[in-house]
Amino acid sequence: MFEHVLTVCAVCLGFALVRTLRRREGRGYAACLLGLLGIAVAALVQPSRFLGVVAIGLSIAALVVPLGLEIVARWAFGAGRLGLAVSLFGARAMLMPGAGLGRQQEILRGLALLELHGVDRALAHFRELVSDAEGGESLVIHEQIVAMLFYGQRWADGIAHYEAQFHPRYAALRPVLALGLLRAYGESGRLEHAAGLLRALEEGPVGSDPAAIGFVSQARLTFLAYAGVAGPVQDALTEPRRRALGLSPASSALLRGIALGRAGQPEAARRELLRVADVAGASDNRVVEASRSAMASQAEPVALGPEIARYADIVARRLEAFLQAAPRLRPGGNVWLAPTMATVILVVELCRNGLGRGGVGLLDLGAVTAELWQAGSWGRVAVATMLAGQPLAAILDAYALWVGGRLIERILGRGRLLAVALGGGVLAMLVAVLLPGGDGPASGASLLAVAVATGALMLLPRARTPGMSASFRRSLLVPLAIVLAVQIGGAQAGVFALDVPLVGLWCAALWGVLLVGIVPTSGKVATLVAWLGVAMLVPVGLGTLQLVREDAEAFLVARRVEAEHAGFRVRLPSSVVATEARREPHLAVPIAAGFVDALALRVGDLIALQMGPLAGSEPLPLALDPTLHHQLDAVPTDVPAAFARRYVAHGGDLERLRAYHLRRNGEDVALVVQRSVDGGHAIAWVAAPPEALSRTPNLHAAILADAELAAPGDR
Repeated sequence: MFEHVLTVCAVCLGFALVRTLRRREGRGYAACLLGLLGIAVAALVQPSRFLGVVAIGLSIAALVVPLGLEIVARWAFGAGRLGLAVSLFGARAMLMPGAGLGRQQEILRGLALLELHGVDRALAHFRELVSDAEGGESLVIHEQIVAMLFYGQRWADGIAHYEAQFHPRYAALRPVLALGLLRAYGESGRLEHAAGLLRALEEGPVGSDPAAIGFVSQARLTFLAYAGVAGPVQDALTEPRRRALGLSPASSALLRGIALGRAGQPEAARRELLRVADVAGASDNRVVEASRSAMASQAEPVALGPEIARYADIVARRLEAFLQAAPRLRPGGNVWLAPTMATVILVVELCRNGLGRGGVGLLDLGAVTAELWQAGSWGRVAVATMLAGQPLAAILDAYALWVGGRLIERILGRGRLLAVALGGGVLAMLVAVLLPGGDGPASGASLLAVAVATGALMLLPRARTPGMSASFRRSLLVPLAIVLAVQIGGAQAGVFALDVPLVGLWCAALWGVLLVGIVPTSGKVATLVAWLGVAMLVPVGLGTLQLVREDAEAFLVARRVEAEHAGFRVRLPSSVVATEARREPHLAVPIAAGFVDALALRVGDLIALQMGPLAGSEPLPLALDPTLHHQLDAVPTDVPAAFARRYVAHGGDLERLRAYHLRRNGEDVALVVQRSVDGGHAIAWVAAPPEALSRTPNLHAAILADAELAAPGDR
């Protein structure tokens, strides 16, 4: 388990390093991450538990704790507790040396001064900062100065500072700044400038970004309100449409009041503005202040020139088009299926580790083999699409769903995502499990991840998603390509899943290409594919019900067949396979010639069956390999109680059973449970770590209890 945690740590460090380098900032922090990654890799290669503990501890301090601090700080910022947010961000900056967070900390300190001492004190702080800043930092601080002036409703001063420091179209690239500037132009009566800013916003990168379409519609609504186009504003702020725009009831009442006042309806405007305080929520303090300011100013009706009137009519039609399409859109907040599926994969892996059933735990949770398929456990090919089999594999699979699945769900919908993910996983597992001579894959989450990652890559070409920015495409391309490379390489090396042949991965990849890259995005075929995805939930549910009624360990006990080695006749399931003597770097003891539990080996446990002649009273592994005397000490111990009970239940004689701990440098690294046989022979299970044998006592006790020496003529 420690090796798994260390491997996960190394992968997380690698992803964090790539992300830091791609941002081209925080090179000092990138160097720290590179050093930690080097320590983690060294701990895996040697292997060294000391270096591993150092790498894990420092990685938690450099990655996990800062992430937690950022989450809490953002919550504090959203709750208006700016002082707490500044303190938390300061602690985060200390844990991320060289990340370039010092200037960010000073900006947050200015926001805290705004909360505690007002606009003037915050402005003085930012003006002091800007005198020492240059380049990109200077632009960010000037933006904060403009925002502070707008916060204090100093519209003319804010506009003057913006126009003195920035290009006129700069705000079109900064959505929050653009919305504030749009309102400032409206309050100042400069509708021509407001129209020019809105036009630049619609024609620029923000206007072509599908994720920002709701924001652009808010900007259109703000322009129409200050232009006094009350009818379209009223139509846009009905209850369901208000939610589609992401506006609170108080903000909606404020915009209606502004529109009515500038349309020459002062009494109706006053009624709407008075409603703002009644419907305001806890975070609407600024909206309430704006409504009071609007009532006090009593703005004159707006007389639009011909050109502005024509443009306002165009904006009203565009806003109406968005609102009519809003029920069919899938905004980012409604993308929930992909994160849910990613969470399920992680939860299933946590359950597998928590159950403590070792390799058989994979079968308990739905892993499929050709043997189980032939026995009628067909539902496993659907259930196993959520089973990873190893912690690192689970993280990679969940990450593929989080990155690629969210993109598919956002653009093509949940039905298509289900068809790609579940359909690709089930199809690839069927192909693999039905291959002649193969035992089939044990888990399909890696196949699901490959289908989703490949499908998401099909959405990245500009011809498929013309509204997606180039930087967003690059941010998806790199992680998806890494996931595919690691999955294919891991399957080829037999690392990330049980016996997943490359043909299964290629089938999953081709399925993703077909359903996303070839099947149309709309029309009857697209609808049928979406319904296929929904229908895939049926075999998952039926397979889960079938799985609940099955006992994987009892199945393995019942399906044993005879095998012979070193003069012994034993009955073994297909998961216990013959092996030659070898050493695995991650195992505490070498594997001797005999049999080994392949399922246990796949989850990092060694449960090996050894047999042969004894040499005195020492345990069988030392008798078969005398060189181990220099590495290990044998200490007699009690047979595990659960194993002893099962051994007796299968007709075994406890008098012939012995147990030993194998120790290295005072640490118990393996357990030997040995049965002596007439003629000075013995048969033994060797388990490393020692608790591995207690995870499936029924199976291994049955094998040891009915083993027997073959007749002399049969040896």
